[in-house]
Amino acid sequence: MSVDKSRQKTEVNKPMGGLKIIPLGGLGEIGKNTMVIEYGDDIMLADAGLAFPSDDMLGVDLVLPELDYLRENQHKIKGLAITHGHEDHIGGVPFMLRDITVPVIYGPALALGLLEGKLSEIGLQDRTTLTKVNPRQVVQIGCFRVKFIRCTHSIADSFSLIIETPVGTVVHTGDFKFDFTPVDGELYDIASLTAASESGILALLSDSTNTEREGYTPSERTVWRKLDEVFANAQKRIIVTTFASNVHRVKQILQAAVKYDRKVAVLGRSMLNLAAISRELGYMTFPDGLLVPVEEVNKMPPDKVVILTTGSQGEPMSALTRIANNAHKQIQIVSGDTVIISATPIPGNERSIANTINALSVRGANVIYGRDAGIHVSGHACREEQKLMINLCKPKFFIPVHGEYRMLVKHGELAVECGVKPENVFIIDNGDVVELTKDKGQILPPIKAGVILVDSSRAWEIDETILEERRHLAEDGMVVVALTLDHKKNVLAGPDVAMRGLNLPGGITPDDLVERVKHEILNSLKDRAVVGSLAEGELKSYIKEVLQGHFADKVKANPLVQVVLQEVAATKAKSLSK
Repeated sequence: MSVDKSRQKTEVNKPMGGLKIIPLGGLGEIGKNTMVIEYGDDIMLADAGLAFPSDDMLGVDLVLPELDYLRENQHKIKGLAITHGHEDHIGGVPFMLRDITVPVIYGPALALGLLEGKLSEIGLQDRTTLTKVNPRQVVQIGCFRVKFIRCTHSIADSFSLIIETPVGTVVHTGDFKFDFTPVDGELYDIASLTAASESGILALLSDSTNTEREGYTPSERTVWRKLDEVFANAQKRIIVTTFASNVHRVKQILQAAVKYDRKVAVLGRSMLNLAAISRELGYMTFPDGLLVPVEEVNKMPPDKVVILTTGSQGEPMSALTRIANNAHKQIQIVSGDTVIISATPIPGNERSIANTINALSVRGANVIYGRDAGIHVSGHACREEQKLMINLCKPKFFIPVHGEYRMLVKHGELAVECGVKPENVFIIDNGDVVELTKDKGQILPPIKAGVILVDSSRAWEIDETILEERRHLAEDGMVVVALTLDHKKNVLAGPDVAMRGLNLPGGITPDDLVERVKHEILNSLKDRAVVGSLAEGELKSYIKEVLQGHFADKVKANPLVQVVLQEVAATKAKSLSK
């Protein structure tokens, strides 16, 4: 039986005074996971993440959830619970703290170590209190009693949350899989889940990322066999890229380097920071002398070198992308180098990664990549593990989270297969409000939940209208028109026309088009009855509409049109006309 999502969202329901669950990010998308859990005058947050831009977000570096709801309800915010240290779960915290007060942030040591560095870098370390939690530790956040339990994921020190609320217990899985042979020996705390289930779980909020994949996610430990094989057979340098936050993967890479007597140079600030923090906190151990400065690499025998670098998602400015494009100052690909891309593409990054692989291959590298290569496993549960989670918890209500919309739908259907009533499964978007009591669940009218686009090089927020203009400019080019009018709307100078990036049809030269545009503008200004009644701003719009119509009809193009209009006083107009 399927879930009737349309009915849930179109019903006009009145608040019942129950528990509210409101995602600000992370639903219908990958990234910016930020969940509001609210009861009465108390709000707790679960994670505060960011996302990375898609290819069409020109000039955008980061994507954040809009936080208007938190600003409006600042007085209710009692604290934030962090599940783990990935950017899509902690990366939004520094931006949030700029204008929203979060009294205390609870989380695992590794996540807080990474977060502390971010906050210190921008001078926000005094805006909140960072409090480390241990497995099975319980903290009070307003009216919520939150128990942090160990889970297995692709980063060390990951937690799920068991949240006791005034209306019942809520389980928030965070990102998880069931890895029964984890690299660090830390198993998922299934015992705490089953204990909570015996007392009754009102709602389960569960990671949906791999809902489309059957079976089980392989253990992180399986990566070692392929890494060991590649290291054993590599004749020259080995260059490895993975997510900087994947401590388990980095740990195995360093172990392989030690086994095969290779030194390791680390490229990329995030990779260096994570290695330092992980070693300091005891999540990663390696002998002194294993790491060498990148400047030493070119002086060493190629078969004694490993380069560990950022760039697993083909980011334009990452070290691996610059190496692939022969633009790195210190490292150039030599034929016979082995490059291991130990990651899978985040949706939207496929083209960038393909371009990087192509560029590396052209330069003679042996590139090992892809889901079937054995050098990467996901940190997220596949369908059988998701079934296990649902059956362990036996929730009354089910809310799939962390995934694109089709993933949420399939996860909801999976919950129904596992015995959750269809009317108790809520497939929601960012901004939707689910309200729960002990006996009933419903969807209330949504709150505002958009996105904030950030150009981090300038620390500026980018308005979506600017982004739309950039797309428009990239696709169809630009036309700028400048002219000077007197107070009676007579043309004194111009029109001057400049065009950039237009793809003209055959038989029309740029000079021809410029003359046509000038003629079109002058003709449009001859209608004195219309032109004379327009204010300056209205006249600009009038000219713009005329030109857009001309380009659409005659050139089959839709360029961005900018009109620069100057009106001069009568005395100055007289001097200009002489």
